Amino acid sequence: MPHAELDQIVFRKLHMGDHAAFEAHLIALDPDSRRTRFGMATTDAFLVQYAERCITLNAIIHGAFLGETLVGVAELRPIGDLFTGEAEMAFSVLADWRNCGIGTALFARALRSARNRGFGRLYMTCLKNNAPMRALARKFSAEIVVEIDESVALVEAPRRSIISIMREALDDASAFTTLALDWQKRALARKRLVAEPASR
Repeated sequence: MPHAELDQIVFRKLHMGDHAAFEAHLIALDPDSRRTRFGMATTDAFLVQYAERCITLNAIIHGAFLGETLVGVAELRPIGDLFTGEAEMAFSVLADWRNCGIGTALFARALRSARNRGFGRLYMTCLKNNAPMRALARKFSAEIVVEIDESVALVEAPRRSIISIMREALDDASAFTTLALDWQKRALARKRLVAEPASR
């Protein structure tokens, strides 16, 4: 049961080195999840191109990791240039990891990042029948505007504060420490693999 491993989930921002994990996450989405995330049916080729383009843009991407597997993602991207004060958010969580709080945690982190960067108005677009996403938006007091076959959630982000900035900085520092320790463990493991054949 995946939810039994919930205490092992690590939340952190994605960096360029996470491109493969981000791509694998998108491709692992089932057809319904792809449609609710992108508003249309998508091919693997489209998702590969999207992952490559997205991780190099000015997006802030928060991830929920179980080991090296990315089980959930929240994307925050400015609308227009960085000074418009508006941004869009998008979310995707693997089917086995829904309804256990991951989406809520990712939403909260993306909202805090938006707050700290001065984005006062946030938009999410999802299909009208995407009840989980609509419920998640309402949890954060979002205004839901239905336009034909889409639902547009408008979230008013609070102003940044010293506390909100410090919390994001502490989270980033903690994630960096975790990554550094993980890289160190992998380096030691590789050294052992190289040393073992030589000692035989």
